[in-house]
Amino acid sequence: MKTLLVLLLAMAPLCVRADQSVDPYNVFLWKQGDRGDWYEWWYYKVVDPQSGEAFYFTYGVVNPGDTGGKKKGTQAVVQVGSFGQGNVTQTVYPLSQFSASAQATDVRIGPNTATDKRITGSVKDISWDLSIDKKWSFNAMGWAMKQPGISNIYWYPAQASASMTGTINFRGKKYTFNQATAYQDRNWGRSFPDWWTWLVSNNFKGSPGTTLAAGGGKPRAFGGPALFSGLCIGLNYQGKEYAFRTTDGDTVNFDIAWGKWEVTATNGQGQKIEISAYAPKEKFLLLPFNSPNGDLFYDYEALTGHMTVKLSEQMKGEWLPVATLETDQAGIEWGSPKPIGLDEIFSNGRRILQK
Repeated sequence: MKTLLVLLLAMAPLCVRADQSVDPYNVFLWKQGDRGDWYEWWYYKVVDPQSGEAFYFTYGVVNPGDTGGKKKGTQAVVQVGSFGQGNVTQTVYPLSQFSASAQATDVRIGPNTATDKRITGSVKDISWDLSIDKKWSFNAMGWAMKQPGISNIYWYPAQASASMTGTINFRGKKYTFNQATAYQDRNWGRSFPDWWTWLVSNNFKGSPGTTLAAGGGKPRAFGGPALFSGLCIGLNYQGKEYAFRTTDGDTVNFDIAWGKWEVTATNGQGQKIEISAYAPKEKFLLLPFNSPNGDLFYDYEALTGHMTVKLSEQMKGEWLPVATLETDQAGIEWGSPKPIGLDEIFSNGRRILQK
C-alpha cells in the first residue's frame, strides 16, 4: 500500500539548481506524434504593490496532436484575469497558431508570447509586457516527475518565488510594476483530477524571501481510478527548506470550507507547520479550464487572501515555535469538475473536504 501511495502521490519538494540554464519541466513536454488526450499550460500571476490589484495570465494548449480538430476540447488559448474587477477574458486560437519549444521555455499563441523571463500579449482590449526575475523553484513531485503515466496531472511551481517589472493596460487603465511579487507554475497531463487545491505566497510581512508552495489533490494513477488524495507543502524560511510529504509518511491533514483552508502537517524531522488561509467570496474568481474531452474544469481562485503560517520544531518532546508568518497576498484555490454556487456555500460555510 505504501509503495503504491508513493507512486501516486510523490509530491516531495526539491529545489532546482540555480545554475541550471534550462528548466526541464518548464518546457513543452508533449511528445511529437502523440495523438492521445493531452493538455499543457503555463500560468503566471502578479500583484500590484500600490493598488493591491492582482492579475493572472495563462497560455495553454489542449490536444496538440489533434491536428484534424476531431476532438471537442482541442484548442490553444490565452486567458487574462483581473481579480479587482472580477473579470476573465480569453481568446481561443486554432492549433496552427500555437508553437512551443521542448528545449526552452518559449510559448507562442497568436501574437502572445511566454518565456521564463518575459510574457507579452494582447487579448481584446487588454495588453501586457512584463519581464520576470526568477528567485526560487520547487520540483513538487520529485522523482515522480520523470515517470509518465503515474498521475493524470502534474504540477510544478517553476518560479514559486519571482518578481515582475513592466506594464499592464487593462481596459484603459495602465498598471506599472517594478519588481512586484510574482509567481509562475506549470500543469500538464491527460485528464483532470477529482479535485485540486493550492496555497501559495512569497510576500510575507517582515520576512523577505520567505516562500510557501502547497498543492495537491486526488489524481488518477496509471489511467485507473482515483484512490488517494495528497498534499505537498514546501516552505523556504531564512534560507532553510521545510518539507512535509505524504509520500514520506509525514502526517498532512486538511480541512477545507468556504472560504477557509486549514492545514496541519508534521514530518519525520520533528517539524510542524500550521496553515490557516481565508478569503471572502468577493475575492474569488472563476477560472475555466477546458479538458481534452471538452468538459470544463471549474477553478475558483483568490490571489489576495489572508494567510497565517506557524512553524514549530520539536525539542525534548515539546513543540517550540520557530516563526509565525502572515500575508495578505495569499493565493488560495479549489478546483473540481463540478461548478459550485459561491453565494450558497459561503452563506452556510459548507465544508468541501476534510482529511
